[in-house]
Amino acid sequence: MERHYLVGTAGHVDHGKTELIRALSGMDTDRLKEEKQRGISIELGFAHMNLPSGRDVGIVDVPGHERFVRQMLAGAGGMDVVLLVIAADEGIMPQTREHLDILTLLGIPRGIIVLNKIDLVDQEWLELVEEEIKEELTGTSFANSPLFKVSALSGQGISELKRGIDTALDAGQSKKAAGPARMPLDRVFSVQGFGTVVTGTLYSGSIEIGQDVVIEPAHRIAKVRTLQVHGKKVVKAQAGQRVAVNLAGVEVSEVEKGTVLAELNAFSVGNILDLKVQSLASMDKPIIQRQRMRFHLGTAEILGRIHLLDREQIQPGEEVYAQILLEEPTLAAPQDRFVMRFYSPAHTIAGGKVLGVAKFKQKRFKESTLSVMHLKDIGNPQELLVRELNEPKSMNELVGVFHVTASEIETWLAELRDNERIEVWLEGSQLHYWAKETAEAWRQKVLDIVRGYVKSNPLRRGIGREELKNRMKIAWPHPLWQALLEEGAGRGYYRLEGGKIQAPEGADLPIGLAQRVDCLAREWISAGLTPPDLTHAASVCQINLQDAGEYAGYFCELGEWIVTNGIYFSRQAMGEAQTSLEHYLKEHGEASVAEIRELWGVSRKFAVPLLEYFDEHHLTRRVGDKRTLY
Repeated sequence: MERHYLVGTAGHVDHGKTELIRALSGMDTDRLKEEKQRGISIELGFAHMNLPSGRDVGIVDVPGHERFVRQMLAGAGGMDVVLLVIAADEGIMPQTREHLDILTLLGIPRGIIVLNKIDLVDQEWLELVEEEIKEELTGTSFANSPLFKVSALSGQGISELKRGIDTALDAGQSKKAAGPARMPLDRVFSVQGFGTVVTGTLYSGSIEIGQDVVIEPAHRIAKVRTLQVHGKKVVKAQAGQRVAVNLAGVEVSEVEKGTVLAELNAFSVGNILDLKVQSLASMDKPIIQRQRMRFHLGTAEILGRIHLLDREQIQPGEEVYAQILLEEPTLAAPQDRFVMRFYSPAHTIAGGKVLGVAKFKQKRFKESTLSVMHLKDIGNPQELLVRELNEPKSMNELVGVFHVTASEIETWLAELRDNERIEVWLEGSQLHYWAKETAEAWRQKVLDIVRGYVKSNPLRRGIGREELKNRMKIAWPHPLWQALLEEGAGRGYYRLEGGKIQAPEGADLPIGLAQRVDCLAREWISAGLTPPDLTHAASVCQINLQDAGEYAGYFCELGEWIVTNGIYFSRQAMGEAQTSLEHYLKEHGEASVAEIRELWGVSRKFAVPLLEYFDEHHLTRRVGDKRTLY
């Protein structure tokens, strides 16, 4: 698959970043009137250039002024190679240092030092500046980066720099084109005749015309109408490319810069993120618990409070696990890089990587919490997968959690299956995967609840499906819950009797209760079509009157009794009545209530409810005062 890259600039204001890009690409990235007037970049600028290798790579120009660090952060996240631009006549300046800190915290994989404006200084000064740069970069991620001396104005050294960029890209890997699509948005605008257009760097996956996408965290669904890469229309855009997307179904007012265009149902959104935080050694004061700060992720800046898990403050240079409690939700994925800045005055203090979107704020000073954070940090995929499978999940759900291809997850699952650490369950035609230890604990909990319920309510023969779901405190979708119950019964873990769940050994009645049930059954069998009053029969069988309805419900659930108009008839007697009535009507064609009473030998009290039952169940039809076969 073709690989795509983004090259970016960083450095102090007025060190020639925009002029350098013009020399590399022939394009002017300052597009705003104010930028032209002031001679500085305010918003992100974009261009593209051809390298000696034939690569056509995107370029992002970031503002250098300290007031526009937010814009710089929005552009830096997608860079594959960064050009740290330092003016030869000034050397390293305060904003150079902050940009260097930001690039280090964001984990930009490759850097090139560009010593610009060499035409303004003599050789002796140039050597002094080079020496200063080497000293300043010692111990940073740019310590071993190549250095190129150029003059963006005259073009001196530009060809050599292009070859250096090619070499840096040869050694790197492009962004993941195989995963689900995700593109943080850095521009949102409207084009007459086309509607809403958004732009950004595609972090992963691909986007094609006609595809449904979602804008998060607002969850606005839209359809891709057209695509452009480097000003040219394309059918499909891939990870690493700068992309302009024309969207249908969403207004400009519904999309904000800093939000994310993503594949449907592929990423998590939330207000709480698990983090691994690295504070800068150059900080002059610690970060304290619950401190409010600016959290930069992708192109978004969100206010939030740091939630420290094992200490009260982070000292300069420390690396800790923590959570960020954001004031607005955001889309995030494991391994995303972020930067933190003090709320006021705004300057960079820390950064690190996202470990995941959390459902709740963790309790502090718990070893188990820190262990889980460490596991997420080291990223053992099988262990992470087992933890994620604390309830049944489909392949689509797992792809949405881990943001890798289904084939990668299938490899992990295969290893877990070989080690008998997961179970595979079926809902309809879809497979669900479940950690074996969790599934076994779930089954034991089912049995404990069922047995406890039956012990307290022996005549109910088991617990209803919805009652069990409520007691288990399960929020699974109804089809999944029903499918797992059915398959669990098929595997012999428990028994299903109609709508009731029983223990695998069934639901035998205690001896005393069974004797009273037998007594009641004999009363009804002997009475035939003239069953006794329930309260009278309960008295005969030594049953508490308040429990009589429970006994009747037991017989109805077994199917031995049928209730109609408040009268309970035994199924055996009703079967005999039905047979005799069918014979009579076949022979005579019709019958009155009086004739049927005589046929059955019962009073009107019993004959009418029986006939109404047979009418309702389409055995007979009432025609005036007569009954015929339906």
